[in-house]
Amino acid sequence: MRLTGEDPVQLVRIRDDAFGYADMRDGFLRLIVIDGDYDRDFFRIADAFLSNGGEFLDVGANFGLLSFGLAPKHAANVRFHLFEPIPRLLNAIGLTRALYPQMNAAVNGVAVSDYDGEAAFDVDEAQTGRSHIDPTGELKTPVVKLDTYLEEKGIEAVALMKLDVEGYELAALRGAVKALGRRAIAAIYFEYFEKCLVRVAPPEALIAFLDEAGYEVCFCREYDLAGVDGPTHTLAAGLPGHGLPLTPTRGRTRPAMTDLLAVPREHLVGL
Repeated sequence: MRLTGEDPVQLVRIRDDAFGYADMRDGFLRLIVIDGDYDRDFFRIADAFLSNGGEFLDVGANFGLLSFGLAPKHAANVRFHLFEPIPRLLNAIGLTRALYPQMNAAVNGVAVSDYDGEAAFDVDEAQTGRSHIDPTGELKTPVVKLDTYLEEKGIEAVALMKLDVEGYELAALRGAVKALGRRAIAAIYFEYFEKCLVRVAPPEALIAFLDEAGYEVCFCREYDLAGVDGPTHTLAAGLPGHGLPLTPTRGRTRPAMTDLLAVPREHLVGL
């Protein structure tokens, strides 16, 4: 592409008949094309939680590929809320959004944290997924608490929230303390990356916060479940996600980097 001058932002297949625009200069995003099996664990879990429709929060949307990967299957019943502060990513999201006119989507050019106002943001141009809030960052962006957003939008319940904000997961959840307290968020699929989490607090502080809020943190990825001798729990009958294999991480060693699922503790049942 450098030789030909071709635009590096290309349309790629996310899964099945879902497509989106992504920057092929980014080595991580090139894996979508190479592997042809993008984030299978996330989509398996999201399909289950969104089976009855509802609100989906994509916090740290990047190019929005997880949201748009859900669109063909769920656009009729799910309302999407994307949060991404980087302008060129918002432009790419706009290109993909045009592919799905049936999609009910709010694209928010903001960062998410535990206060409302403005934040400095460090943009990693080589791999935008590594970008994050940073007091020394050159990009100045609006920042919002999720509690504020949900109240302003009149959202009483969230079927699923995906949270990937490069170590600022704890700050984002602190900004949703009211929603968590009233169980307005049914499930949180979040990145657990200890190397990044220390930007805010020790990694255990994130787990402790969710525990104190009454949410059980569980292994949910197939690889992690195999590593703990299989699932021990699922969601109670009648709830979206019933049948999903889960194992609480409580008392177990967590990998330094993985994706985890947090759900209200009372929603879990043993297998």
